[in-house]
Amino acid sequence: MRGEYTKYPGDLTENIQMNAGVIADDFTPSTGVIGNILGATNSGISFDPKPTFEDFGADIDNMPENTWQMKRVKSYDPTLSGSFRTVTAALVKMLNGAAGFAVGDNTHIVPSHELRAAHFKDVWVIGDYSDRNSGTGSSGPYAGFIAIHVKHALNVTGFKWKTNKDGKGEFDFEYHGHYDLNSPDDPPYEVYIRHGVGGTLTSLTVTSEAGTASGKSKITVSGYSLGTGESFVYRTAGTTAPSVNYGDDVSDWPVIVSPSEITPEAGHDKITVAVADINGLAKAAGSATLVIES
Repeated sequence: MRGEYTKYPGDLTENIQMNAGVIADDFTPSTGVIGNILGATNSGISFDPKPTFEDFGADIDNMPENTWQMKRVKSYDPTLSGSFRTVTAALVKMLNGAAGFAVGDNTHIVPSHELRAAHFKDVWVIGDYSDRNSGTGSSGPYAGFIAIHVKHALNVTGFKWKTNKDGKGEFDFEYHGHYDLNSPDDPPYEVYIRHGVGGTLTSLTVTSEAGTASGKSKITVSGYSLGTGESFVYRTAGTTAPSVNYGDDVSDWPVIVSPSEITPEAGHDKITVAVADINGLAKAAGSATLVIES
């Protein structure tokens, strides 16, 4: 017997963050478009905002300690950490922190004692979120995501490389975000979270007429031109036409060519035709009442 509180939220699948995510040099939250992925990682990416708090009333006589009214956030030291499994020359230069390419040779990386503005780079970590994980754009369909923007980041641990016998090299990183003297009140990181949104099915016109033999129906589909990798698929039912939503998996529906004849199952008098994309996901659909040759 399940207990009264042995429950989970009804919107569970809408609010789960899945998979390891990526770390990139740019991301546009309004469209979900990422810039350059810095490298492949191993065992995920960790984020820690590392806030420092202070008791603003600690030096006031008769003030109780640790009151919420006097609690202050002193600063943040946001950190992205993990381990790369792939690197490029540009990434190795970035991992070195204070470093640059030798003059005329972008295969030769030279460390420096001087930190310059160019050594600080914004980095993003972006992960899949919610039950819609495909598409980009400011209007549906687009994938859900959680994204963290770490500003003016620097890999403070320097370039680390560990080889593995019969395995892949490891390049650990620990990016720290930094405040900007031009806007000292702005924390050095920000977070975006957006549920994925499904698109809208394009409407198909499905026509049924009696076939050329008993039990057959001729199906014609119009109002849509198939693109590369797309196909018409169908499903029949009795009384109520099968329903389908944008992005539903219809890969197990039979393929149909328009026009062509089908032999519906006995008792079935409704049909739904959908457009399946290259991944078998529905992009368009339409329904009709079957006319069957007696």
